[in-house]
Amino acid sequence: MIFREPEEPLRQVGGWLAGRDRDPYAPPAPAPSIEEQLQTANQRIATLEFEARRGVTEHQRMWEHISRLERQLGGLLAAQLDRRDDLAGTQHCEHQELARQARTLVEQKFQNFSRQYGDRTDLDRHRPNRERTAYLMSQLIRLLLDKRPASSWSIQHALRLAEDPGSETAINRLRTECVALAERIAKTGLTHEWSYTHTTGVPLDPERQEAWTTCDPEADVCFVVAPAYLVDGRIYSRQLVYTS
Repeated sequence: MIFREPEEPLRQVGGWLAGRDRDPYAPPAPAPSIEEQLQTANQRIATLEFEARRGVTEHQRMWEHISRLERQLGGLLAAQLDRRDDLAGTQHCEHQELARQARTLVEQKFQNFSRQYGDRTDLDRHRPNRERTAYLMSQLIRLLLDKRPASSWSIQHALRLAEDPGSETAINRLRTECVALAERIAKTGLTHEWSYTHTTGVPLDPERQEAWTTCDPEADVCFVVAPAYLVDGRIYSRQLVYTS
């Protein structure tokens, strides 16, 4: 078996690689000065910084282009959806959210007010307490869920509430929220309507109505607690009705 003699590895002289044929007795190549090394390093840093800035610029330009395309695509999709009756367009989606906000306002803010001040009015004293609370809500909602909500004084008078700073402040807070809701509804566009249409003494229509939380859904309708939220004749939130 024949073995080859290993080649002599390259030797580093003065920081520079020397070949195997270099004269070992030749003087070493002069090492670059500190100034030259700094200059070389600065040139490399400048090159890297330039490449980095160019990459950032290209990245930003790419995302601006993508964002522009997404906006154009969103506009095209919204326009296409608005032309179809079987799909909800942008404005209809906004009304769906507003309908949910209106339902939350009714179930929380209006109900809390009616529970707190129900005992301070002589409005329909013959009704049971639970029914009186719902009836007070229905009257308050009719006065406030409107394009032009009634004033706090007229509401106190209509609900037969004594002039009290606490109730007036609470009514003003509700009125402010209702005005803001009405403004958002008007700004969204399309034909919106609060529907109070109902027939008393008959079972509720599950397509248009649902029973108030404390009521029997199988019983007949007595009165509307909160209206339906309609847009172009389409129901986004059903009536809340009190049943006997």
